[in-house]
Amino acid sequence: MVKVFLDAGHGGRDPGALGSGLKEKDINLSVALRVGELLTNKGIEVAHSRTDDRFVDLADRAAMANGFGAHLFLSIHCNGFSNPSARGVETYCYPSNSKGQKLAKLIQDSIVSRLSMTNRGVKEANFAVLRLTYMPAALVEMGFITSKGDAYILKDKQEDLSRAIAEGILNYLQIPYTDDKPPLYRVQVGAFRIRSNAEKLVEELKVKGYDAIIVNSKGKTN
Repeated sequence: MVKVFLDAGHGGRDPGALGSGLKEKDINLSVALRVGELLTNKGIEVAHSRTDDRFVDLADRAAMANGFGAHLFLSIHCNGFSNPSARGVETYCYPSNSKGQKLAKLIQDSIVSRLSMTNRGVKEANFAVLRLTYMPAALVEMGFITSKGDAYILKDKQEDLSRAIAEGILNYLQIPYTDDKPPLYRVQVGAFRIRSNAEKLVEELKVKGYDAIIVNSKGKTN
């Protein structure tokens, strides 16, 4: 079975980048857990460096991935900068590692394509989690928490980010990706014996911007 190790950057006493009322460690964890769910649904065995808000040493993150026997490693992060105009996604690999570079590019391209974010490209870096892991590894900076536009994506578009990252990983593993959307749930507001009362409520809901219809007890709209 294919094994993937997901590393939610920072955690515990280390919040990571701060900005726009957000903490990097929280976003990293939320996205990492969702990516894990998406990959698990594809029959991939997934392990995490953390599944809650705790501090994990960088060397320990790499050791966990190595001990797990992962086929690839991805560390998930957000960027931050003093200038709020800095924005965009960038993905790192270890210098001169062709497999890591391929993984990084596939993840980078998937995020840029799905979310139309500024493309800061694939870069090389001597990060500990990339240097100490034995398998192809990448580190993605999903966007700048200090940028208003990126912060919106990091907070409110986490499902799209997670799906983009999962797609990049699956492309690397040459596993077909199908973008199965989560189910829709209907909310019933009221039930009435008199149709005019139902019609009145529908009009009130439409005024408030809700898409409302009348369905009778037989499941028919009329």
